[in-house]
Amino acid sequence: MHKSTESKATSLHVRRAIREEIEFLAWCNYESASPAPGFSYWDPLLAGSNTDTMAFLKAMFQTDAFAWGRCEDFFVIEEAGKLIAGASGFSMDKQDFRPLRAAHFSAMATVLGWDESARAQFWQRYEGVWSDPQDSSLAPPASWIIECVAVVPEKRGQGIAKTLLQALLAEGKRQGHTHAGISVTIGNEPAQKVYESLGFQMYMTYGAEYFDGAFPGTIKYRMRL
Repeated sequence: MHKSTESKATSLHVRRAIREEIEFLAWCNYESASPAPGFSYWDPLLAGSNTDTMAFLKAMFQTDAFAWGRCEDFFVIEEAGKLIAGASGFSMDKQDFRPLRAAHFSAMATVLGWDESARAQFWQRYEGVWSDPQDSSLAPPASWIIECVAVVPEKRGQGIAKTLLQALLAEGKRQGHTHAGISVTIGNEPAQKVYESLGFQMYMTYGAEYFDGAFPGTIKYRMRL
């Protein structure tokens, strides 16, 4: 079992997340899926549903419907009792690379109070974006994947993300993985600098044209543990 760690120099407490912290994990997901402030890739899928995106994300974590990290797969950093960063480390499903677990969707929709029409509308939109469960742009570059990296705005640029990622890389190595992978939206240069400083190397790039201009594109990174 992973033991929490604390840096004496910075008083940062790194540990696994607990289910009572779902709201913060939902925020981490929203931030990491935001190509622009105040906008998440989930937002268009929920348009017209009368469902707040954060309520959707909390239900997703409550029902373990998120395929890119359950609550227990997240590590968080606390400073003076306040959560300031979080990210997930996990092994991706080999059959379905997409962000939702189809088998858990019904439970999530029930928590949200969706009727059959709302469920069908959302799923149609979801598959309109991610039609192929094994889309190559979502394929994992390694057996240990890190996702949903987010740091609260007032703590960015202080090495917090690097500390968090080091803990997740150590956990991947502890579990016996030989390589780790991470992705970044093209244009997010601060994240690229952090990843590269840790030893991640560019593995594959999908430009905006791959997504018909609907998305800036993705850079996939990989490193040996």
